[in-house]
Amino acid sequence: MPSALERLQALLGEPEEAWGQPRRELWEVSEQHLGVTLPADYKAFMDVYGPGTLDGYLHLDRPTGLMPPAELEDFWSQDAWRDARRGCEDISPFPFHPDPGGLIRWGHDEHSSEYYFLASDPDPGNWEIVVGSECAEWYRTGGTFTDFLMRCFDGLDRAPFMDRAWPGSDPSYDPFDM
Repeated sequence: MPSALERLQALLGEPEEAWGQPRRELWEVSEQHLGVTLPADYKAFMDVYGPGTLDGYLHLDRPTGLMPPAELEDFWSQDAWRDARRGCEDISPFPFHPDPGGLIRWGHDEHSSEYYFLASDPDPGNWEIVVGSECAEWYRTGGTFTDFLMRCFDGLDRAPFMDRAWPGSDPSYDPFDM
């Protein structure tokens, strides 16, 4: 049986030639900065496809190159999310990284929802996915990064506040211009 990553690759087709190779040094620097190992399937997907957007709706993020510490801090920081939601009551039922078991952002969508890993298990392969809406609604689900994306494409898993029109019938992945 094919893995979720293999199923995603079959669904999305060949990636742009600008990506498609491992970026070990990029991940090592990010993981050293974060103090945790990121999920292998997330790194594998992003190494193949690079940062970009699924159907123009779900934007997948990762550093695009080796960054100095201040830029890494900005990239992985949750400060912008917190600032945008100041004044909301009970902003998050989850801690944010670097707090133990905190949320680590990996994407956002066209409706300002944010997508996270919940780094609450020592094994990043067991981290859950959490989606937070701009109105501080939260959705939490099990499975890996690629499992979650495949379940979205299969119509089996989605936050209730996600756009009902996504994903479309002809999925595509468009890398960000580098």
